[in-house]
Amino acid sequence: MLPDLEPFLGRVRALFPDTRGHGLSTKFERAEDYTYARKLEDVLLWLDALGVNEAVWGGVSMGAALSLWAAAHSPARVRAVLSISGPPYAAPPEDRAWWASHRPLVEAGRFEDYFDANVRLRMGDEALRRLKARPERYAELTSRLRLHSVASLLALLDETYARVDWLGDCARIRCPVQIIAGSEDHFPTPVMSRRLAATIPGARLHVVDGGPHFPNRSHRAEVQGVIADFLEALGI
Repeated sequence: MLPDLEPFLGRVRALFPDTRGHGLSTKFERAEDYTYARKLEDVLLWLDALGVNEAVWGGVSMGAALSLWAAAHSPARVRAVLSISGPPYAAPPEDRAWWASHRPLVEAGRFEDYFDANVRLRMGDEALRRLKARPERYAELTSRLRLHSVASLLALLDETYARVDWLGDCARIRCPVQIIAGSEDHFPTPVMSRRLAATIPGARLHVVDGGPHFPNRSHRAEVQGVIADFLEALGI
């Protein structure tokens, strides 16, 4: 999300943690070690070490959902939430079936083939073609998967596709929330994002026309405009 926040770095202190199992953070080989509850424990300890008592939380996909989880379960630490494509839902049956059919790629250590299939699922064939046209960027992204063992990547993904619906928890959120969704996203669908916005009192919703699961990448200027309006509403 660094490019998404670059226009605001003169007026915010932006912190970018790698949650467990991601980037340079510790990897685990049990699915139960990758739950939102465990990830939240890590981030709160990290914020304690930085002396940050309250923050605006945000992210895309898993990071967005984790931000919502934090607002629901540790409200004193969350000033506001920016959620881009964050699903507080169980993965739909077709996604679970997709993972079951692609799990053998990870089991065989074919991480790059799994990565390609995941990009096709989330962003489409054209997005994958554009990414592969930038070989250095493609290599950078796929090399991060190689920080995993087969067992740790399987555990991370098994947990992802085994999550249950926790939309009801979001009804407890009382801080300002900005939800951004892509009209072409299949999880969460625009209907799911509208349901989320209706569940959280006072939540804002912006649907990016033509946007995929990562509308911050495909429609960056539009998403930055929504972020700017939200920060202004927060007095930032």
